Amino acid sequence: MLKALGRSTAALTCAVLLASCSSGDADEKAAGLCGTPSSSEEAVLLREVLETEGFTTKARKSTGELVKKLERDLRSMPPEKQTYYHLICSFQADTETRLARANFSFAWAPRTAPQQPWFTGDVSYDVNGARGVADNATARLLVQCDMPGDLAAQSQKAYLSADAYYSFMDFEPDKGQAATDRKMALTALMTRRVTEALGCGNKPLEKSPVVKPLPTP
Repeated sequence: MLKALGRSTAALTCAVLLASCSSGDADEKAAGLCGTPSSSEEAVLLREVLETEGFTTKARKSTGELVKKLERDLRSMPPEKQTYYHLICSFQADTETRLARANFSFAWAPRTAPQQPWFTGDVSYDVNGARGVADNATARLLVQCDMPGDLAAQSQKAYLSADAYYSFMDFEPDKGQAATDRKMALTALMTRRVTEALGCGNKPLEKSPVVKPLPTP
């Protein structure tokens, strides 16, 4: 259950129910990243964020394809430069009267990435030690992911960068603090799936995400 408190003290604790990966074709594998059973915390948050009773899901890449691309990008990542974002999951409100979408993409960002601001009118967050930022339409989370084997040294120079884009048409969405907190919480839950797929040795989001808005500097 999410609790919205004051901006400087708010904390959201999310219990994560992960969809299990099934064997089969690419669509079945993608369900491990994008599958959202109706009772899962991700599905509950999606309905609240998109302000809808139901939504449709489109998986853009299989788990194996995402891991392969992110490992390739990390190996060839140039110094001080972010890699290309890979769109993984798209969710759309299932209604004829309004249009709302949530897209989740992932890339690598150098550890020297600027602290802030990332967006205009944003809210900074601490998420289990990772730093995030969100506004009415976007959320981003930078997570330390210690990769195994030959990627260990390179991973120490980069953050896994999660980028969520929320679009709303034909209606004005909720722009309150609690709504922004929910966007950040949902981004953290979706990022956890990717860190597990990559096998991040430090397990940065293993515990239930605690999303804390930080005071304005």
